[in-house]
Amino acid sequence: MERATGYRNWVAAHCATLALSVVLSACSGSASEGSEPAADPTGDSAAPAAEAQSEAPAGPVKVSILNAYFSNTAPKEDGAVVAETERISNAELDITWVPFNVYNEKLNVTMTSGEMPQVIMVDNPFTTSILNGIHSGMFWELTPYVDEFPNLKRFDEAVLNNLAIDGKMYLVPRPRPFVRNGLIVREDWLKKLNLEVPKTIDEFYNMLVAFRDQDPDGNGTADTYGIMFYEGTIPADIFAWHGAPNNWKAENGTFIKDLETAEYREGLKFVRKLYEEQLVNEDFPVVVRNEARKNLYNNKVGASIEALDAVVPYYYFQMEETKNFFDLTAGGPIEGKAFSTPGHYGGALIPKTSVKSEEELKQVLRYFDTQNSPEASEAFAKLANENEAKPSEEKFNIDDLKNLIVNNAAIYPPGDSELNVMLKSRMEEHAAVGVADPSNGLISPTETEKSEQLKTILADAKIQFVLGQIDEGGLDAAVEEWKKAGGAKVAEELAELYANK
Repeated sequence: MERATGYRNWVAAHCATLALSVVLSACSGSASEGSEPAADPTGDSAAPAAEAQSEAPAGPVKVSILNAYFSNTAPKEDGAVVAETERISNAELDITWVPFNVYNEKLNVTMTSGEMPQVIMVDNPFTTSILNGIHSGMFWELTPYVDEFPNLKRFDEAVLNNLAIDGKMYLVPRPRPFVRNGLIVREDWLKKLNLEVPKTIDEFYNMLVAFRDQDPDGNGTADTYGIMFYEGTIPADIFAWHGAPNNWKAENGTFIKDLETAEYREGLKFVRKLYEEQLVNEDFPVVVRNEARKNLYNNKVGASIEALDAVVPYYYFQMEETKNFFDLTAGGPIEGKAFSTPGHYGGALIPKTSVKSEEELKQVLRYFDTQNSPEASEAFAKLANENEAKPSEEKFNIDDLKNLIVNNAAIYPPGDSELNVMLKSRMEEHAAVGVADPSNGLISPTETEKSEQLKTILADAKIQFVLGQIDEGGLDAAVEEWKKAGGAKVAEELAELYANK
């Protein structure tokens, strides 16, 4: 089978070995973004030296760090991830590497033991254990020291605000794009059916209908559908397209949950329509991510909504396994609307048990200050671009580098390949119209305590509505249950915090 041109071009510059087990948040998100990277090259050989930065004010600072890695094996001390970070940041690093899938367990054990390195990297500082640690005085507050380190003031103000705890700075941010998710489409199906990448909801719907009805795989059988969802998650993008608020709506001194708004309900009705018309996989409430993704390679589905920078390279890598080669493209923000993420993947906390004095604290902060300087950011960007141009067996894992450093040099796909330039452009287009979550940076005690219970009530109701098991009255009942379980209290706490921030 002849490989598509775009795939051929991508392979020449980008085909690195990727770990099949990497998950997204996200892929979200959240980020949850948290969702994090899919790329997973196993090579970790040193890259050519990047441009020298301006002379540091003192010799290398020694810093011990607890951090997660995404490769099959931890980065080597003499490999590019560690060695170049040391060189560019003017530091000697002692890193305890932990596989990403068990990192939070290791972090909790480490915090409980009290035997912590000078820096612990966390992806989500708003968990109960981290917040309790901060409120108990376990970690240094950085606010009083920022003025001494000008490069620590260079972070995006929105990111700093989104990471603030009680209005104070405790973390050195690990920046991420404000929007990562977007529409991913099989370009070969679009071309075969003479379609364009959709820009409106109607065009998106018509594309899905064509993918179902017009035999895009050419096998003469009605066995295709439009878009895949998985693990009971409805992509938030769809609600953004309908003008819904991002998680909460702040209005007239009150906080209103997204599910209470007419715009969100319209988005939910639209998803219900997709389900009723078999434009989305019927098993989406229960199917796991990688099982759902198989339908892409089995020529059953033509679109998905996922993290553009991580998932598109992941899909191309999977083509090496399936031997089913096709081109993918990414769409811009449909209806000119998107949701923003907090713009970070957590960051660095500095424990007082291991950094006992202000003098020691300032040495650690010098490491981060140097790393976020314009010279260092340029050097890290050069390192990432040079790595992208290397043969796959010589590449290091770019996600391991992104997870270690605290500047934004590697947050977008590196290099100048047609694919990565396109992905970066699409991510920037989404970010330009991104609607922020007004609760970012606000810590509701009730939500911290009851987060999972409250999420489950609403998530279950949404799925039941899409499946036709309840009507809008059932949604209203779920909202009332959510309010009584603590949702109303969360809204009150957030409104008060928002008014006083």
